[in-house]
Amino acid sequence: DALPQPELPSLERTWSIVVAGVGGTGIITMGALLGMAAHLEGRGVSVLDMTGVAQKGEAVTTYVRIGATPESIRTVRIAAGEANAVIGADILCTAENTIMNRMQRGVPRAVINTNRNPTVAFIKQPDLVTPWEAMEAGLREAIGAEGARFIDATRLATLLLGDGVATNLVLLGYAWQMGLIPLSSAAIDRAIEVNG
Repeated sequence: DALPQPELPSLERTWSIVVAGVGGTGIITMGALLGMAAHLEGRGVSVLDMTGVAQKGEAVTTYVRIGATPESIRTVRIAAGEANAVIGADILCTAENTIMNRMQRGVPRAVINTNRNPTVAFIKQPDLVTPWEAMEAGLREAIGAEGARFIDATRLATLLLGDGVATNLVLLGYAWQMGLIPLSSAAIDRAIEVNG
């Protein structure tokens, strides 16, 4: 059965989504899926991937803008305070200043994976303490308590599909159910098929 369609954001202005996570876990794929789904609906879309010097194991950010028409997209990068929505596939990457600065308190809403992935620093220093609770509190403060949704998407993907590789699809689905993605479920499903 099809999921009930949530109330979708208005596309009177472009809708800006920041996707943040660790390279090699599907951040760029999520941007590609959103871009293809928007294209299939005849929307304007831009997808900008910021991979830095390392694509795997380091922070990766994808900026997605969706507009009513291709002509409505005038810029690709999402500046400070412009994000309407954030999909945080990794809490460490999402809590970075470069991502938190994109959010404006009370404006965006976010879906953030709470799974605690070990970092490269942790592998080198096993006694390193990561301030998980402080990062979550900082994100709640930046976004607003009502706008932040924390979910262990990795655990859900593993329970439902037997593998955490589907974590980002779980996050994308949850973000769509929250009304953070201004596209139909049919377009997203087709984009998943088209992108293999």
